[in-house]
Amino acid sequence: MATPSRREPLAEVQPWDAQDSLLRRVVASGQRLLRGFQAPALSPAVPSTTVPTTAATPAAEASPHRPAAPFSRTIWTDRLWGEGMAMPGGAEEVLRLAALLPLAPAHTVLLAGLGAQSAGTVISGARGCFVAAHDLIVPGEAAPRRRKPPKRVTAADFSPDAPEFRPAYHQHALLLEPFRHGGAPERLLRATASALRDSGEVVLLDLVAREPITEARWLKLEDRLSPPGETVMTRALEKSGFRVHVVEDAGARHQRSALLGWAALLEALRHESERPTPQAAIALVTEAEAWLLRLRLMQQGRLRLLRWHATMMRRPS
Repeated sequence: MATPSRREPLAEVQPWDAQDSLLRRVVASGQRLLRGFQAPALSPAVPSTTVPTTAATPAAEASPHRPAAPFSRTIWTDRLWGEGMAMPGGAEEVLRLAALLPLAPAHTVLLAGLGAQSAGTVISGARGCFVAAHDLIVPGEAAPRRRKPPKRVTAADFSPDAPEFRPAYHQHALLLEPFRHGGAPERLLRATASALRDSGEVVLLDLVAREPITEARWLKLEDRLSPPGETVMTRALEKSGFRVHVVEDAGARHQRSALLGWAALLEALRHESERPTPQAAIALVTEAEAWLLRLRLMQQGRLRLLRWHATMMRRPS
């Protein structure tokens, strides 16, 4: 099957083959930009039904040019999804999720997770509401502050292991991959329920695993623990006082948006006169491999991106 090209509409390309081919081309292009520097090696080519489990090579681990933390890859995530955004679809996807909540200009939304401040700025600008944005803390790293938030957005950090939100203050909540770096679902969701006013609604988007994910390479690239199980998340919502209305598999849209983002980035790089620095190229390789492995796990059905929509019916005791 042909790989995506300038003349071939992306909509006509079989999704998984396109993702696998596109991301491998990004990795290969990034490695050519390194000019002799050691980059993290892409795991060996394997059939699409198998996920490589090989850890990074010693040379890659020891390279002084290897990004020390996920923040060094934001130069590419900003270009892939939009400045400060942390998921495929960027601002458009954030607004689609926010549209599921009955927001009004007088409301305050609790927004916690990846890219919370930037997502909160988008939501406040579009819906006119107040947003209390809590950016997920990456272990060992200080959360970056890109710019001063607008008047209707407040910015703070939160740890999923010890979440603290203003009690009984927010009308609704939006949680974006809040368990990427660990944390107990019940603990965070109880804190969320305590932060909401009566009948407050929550939209939660996160990855879940049908079985524990043990692929060390992917876990390391995304700096995460194995995602929680689907039943664990639903049970934690119910135990925290929520009534779950909808559980949606958002994986197809997620994969489609990822493919479009990478295709646009690769096309833009082709037309740029200056090549990325070795450090930037390494970050590009690392980000592409992380997405390649994530999408393979999703294609196999071992990893799912789910969206929960629930209403708080009682406060946790």
